[in-house]
Amino acid sequence: MSTWWEARRAARVTQLACVLEFFGAEPVEDPGVGELARAAGALAGEYRASDRGRAVLRAGDLLEQAADALHAADRLRGTPVPVVNHHLRLAALALSHARSCLRTQAYPVVRGVPPA
Repeated sequence: MSTWWEARRAARVTQLACVLEFFGAEPVEDPGVGELARAAGALAGEYRASDRGRAVLRAGDLLEQAADALHAADRLRGTPVPVVNHHLRLAALALSHARSCLRTQAYPVVRGVPPA
């Protein structure tokens, strides 16, 4: 069972690194959880200092939540791998919500357009 959890952890860390690139993080070949936590925290600060709208500020708050979850996963390296994976999953969830905040701002819904 440990091998499955380790593989899941490695896949999730790689996925988180790719998602952070969406927000502007530098690409990392072999990311560590602590490195991802610092990147998410730095991005959160940039997004929260932005004046581009409420969606960007909300994305910054969610990036901060992801950074907190990643910091927790990094601190818990000696604990069982399922506990670390739980925190990585929380980070992935926060990043998913942040990404959806930015998508709704980028593609506003147009209502009341008559058919052509």
